[in-house]
Amino acid sequence: MISANSLYRKLRFPFKLTHAALKYPRASARVRQYKVLSPEQTIDLLLNNDHLSISRYGDGELEMTLFKNIGFQAFDERLSIRLKEILRRGVNHNPSCLLCLPDAFRSTRHMRFGSALFWFFHKAFCFLRYEPLLSKKYCYGNTSVTRPYHDYKDKTSSAVIFAKFQQLFKNKKILIVEGSGTRLGMGNDLLAGAGEIKRITTLNRNAFSVYNDLYSAVLAHGRYFDMVLISLGPTATVLAYDLSQQGIRCIDSGHIDIEYEWMRSAARDKVQVAGKNVNEVGVLLSDEVIDPDEHYRSQILQHVGMTPEAVPTPSPLRQPIV
Repeated sequence: MISANSLYRKLRFPFKLTHAALKYPRASARVRQYKVLSPEQTIDLLLNNDHLSISRYGDGELEMTLFKNIGFQAFDERLSIRLKEILRRGVNHNPSCLLCLPDAFRSTRHMRFGSALFWFFHKAFCFLRYEPLLSKKYCYGNTSVTRPYHDYKDKTSSAVIFAKFQQLFKNKKILIVEGSGTRLGMGNDLLAGAGEIKRITTLNRNAFSVYNDLYSAVLAHGRYFDMVLISLGPTATVLAYDLSQQGIRCIDSGHIDIEYEWMRSAARDKVQVAGKNVNEVGVLLSDEVIDPDEHYRSQILQHVGMTPEAVPTPSPLRQPIV
């Protein structure tokens, strides 16, 4: 006899697919009303404007405007409020920072089946709920500018985009802000042409819990660098926007390093990368581990935050949009 749980598991996906198919046409028609540049156009803008920052919204950030926990950031109402504020009002308040939306808003025809199916469900069930935060008058950058490899059928453009990022980084003094296990650019040549690299590290999980201290640390150091690369999930989205208002050029760089590693190894699936956080395959290193690489340690200017268990209740946020 089939149990209720077994029957539910068998019927869940067909029901979800049918439900999504009914909702998708309306949502898809609405999505197409918003202008999103291609990844190539977005990196070209960064190359042609020495002062332009980017703040990126992927599915996690967009769903966090509603309610969602992601692997390295628990839902935080204060973070959700900031993500909504920036989407709603940032298009008019900060011309030095380009807000970015997913490439799937243009089309998913060029994407692999699994990625296209993911965005089919996302648009069907989520888009109409956060659409009031978007502007039809604004031309958004492309969030996938830092994720040009895994999701796509044709991999040729990813090499072109990464080469342009290497051109962007060439001879620049770069400050990296990252979780202590991210190790952006270590073990590959993505940043090989940079003039100088320093780092501020912070918690691998729930970095937004130390946002004020993180903001102050990057503000103090960032003015001495040509650009700041921030790989901290939704915290990076907010931090890049806030710091760009202070004249600090910030690139919300997301998974750029992991995507580059996957391209170099011709990976067909999301796989682990030795010694680095890869949230999407469930690898988050401990905040307490001391990195054995002396060269890496020499680049760290400051570590912000304690271990997750010791983080105190955060104070009210700085830098709200007014």
